[in-house]
Amino acid sequence: MPIVVFVNPGSRANRRNPDRARRFAGILGGTGHVVAPASSEALAAEARQAAQAQPSVIGVHGGDGTLHWTVTALVRAYGERPLPPLALLPGGTMNVVASSLGIMVQPEALLAQLVADERAVSPPPVVVRRCMKVQDEYGFVFGTGLIANFLEEYYAKSDYGASRAIWLLLRSIVSEATSGRYARRIFRRFHGRVFVDGQILPWTALLGLGAATVSEVGLGFKLNHRADEHPGRFSVLAMHSSPLGLTWDFPAVRQGRGISPRRAWSAVATRLVIEPDEPETLYTVDGDLYRARGNLSVELGPALSFVRPRSG
Repeated sequence: MPIVVFVNPGSRANRRNPDRARRFAGILGGTGHVVAPASSEALAAEARQAAQAQPSVIGVHGGDGTLHWTVTALVRAYGERPLPPLALLPGGTMNVVASSLGIMVQPEALLAQLVADERAVSPPPVVVRRCMKVQDEYGFVFGTGLIANFLEEYYAKSDYGASRAIWLLLRSIVSEATSGRYARRIFRRFHGRVFVDGQILPWTALLGLGAATVSEVGLGFKLNHRADEHPGRFSVLAMHSSPLGLTWDFPAVRQGRGISPRRAWSAVATRLVIEPDEPETLYTVDGDLYRARGNLSVELGPALSFVRPRSG
C-alpha cells in the first residue's frame, strides 16, 4: 500500500466540505487510498492496518488535534518500529506544528507531490522532529496553567478562530489591568513542584508551564523559542512573572527571541515531572484539553519524519 491518507471527518473544515476525502482519493488514483475514521476506536483499527500494510507515506489532514490523535494511534500500532514519513495536510483551526516546520501548503498540492514521487519511485524530502510522550499520549506542544486556561476559555464557544483568540487575549489584559474577575480565571496559577531532568525548579506557583518540540503556539507567537535548539531534547518554559509583565515580551516572542529571563525560565530537556498541589490538573496536548489526577510526566518521544514541500 503506497500511500494512506487519514482524514478527520469531524473537523470543522471537513464538516463544511465533506467532499474533501473524495477529492483526495481522486488525486491519489491508484497510488493509495483515504481513510476517515469516525471514532478513536476506528482510528486505532486503521492505524493497526497501516502498520501491517507498511505504506511508504502516511498523510494526515486536519489540525494539531487531528495530528496528535493520529500520531498517538500510529506510534502505539507500530510499537518499536519507525513510522514512515508523515505528510501534514493542514486543514484545522490550529496548525502550529505544520507552521513551525514550514509546511504551510495547500493539501492538494502536497498530495500531488506525493503521488509524483511515488510514481517516480523517489523518496520525498523530509524534515525530522521528535514528538513528546505526555502521560500515554504523543504530541508536540504541552502546557498547563495559563496555556491550558486560555484554551479552556477559547473553546467555550463554538465560533472559535483567530479573531476569538485575539479578543480573549485583549480582554484578559484589560481585565488584569483593572483587577477584574475574568483575569483571575485566565491567569490562575499552577501550584506544585516541577522537576526538569531530575532538578527541581525554585518556583512553586507558576503563571504557566510548557514543553514543546515546535516553536509556535498560534497567531505567529513563537513561545517555545528553544524548541529547535537540540534535536534530542524538548524546550521547557516556566513563566513566573505577573501577567502584565509578559506583555513587554510580545514583540520578542513574535520574533522568536522568547520571554525575558527576568520573567520566565527556559531550558531544553528530556524529561519533565510535575507534582501538583491541586487534586486535578488541567493541561493541553496540541490544543486538546485533558484533566489528570496526580503527577504528570512529559518525556521525549520517537523521531518522526515529515514530508517537506518542494515548493510553495
